[in-house]
Amino acid sequence: MDIKVRNVSIVVSAATAGRHAIGIRGEIPLPVAARRMCAFTPGEPLVLAADVALSRLIVQSARSVAQLLADLDAPYSATQ
Repeated sequence: MDIKVRNVSIVVSAATAGRHAIGIRGEIPLPVAARRMCAFTPGEPLVLAADVALSRLIVQSARSVAQLLADLDAPYSATQ
């Protein structure tokens, strides 16, 4: 697997020559440096989104997803 940080997300991609591997229990270990760059805290709920066409998994904190949705809804809420 290949693991990269994009803004406040961690993107996990299929890669035969990647530096990371799925654990023996099927877990995807996220490097500490990547978690810190995204400000993920221990026990924080995360949202996983699969992009099957591109063979990747996007990981974001539930907090950042909630903020994105609130920002998208703001123009509509202001007009009501």
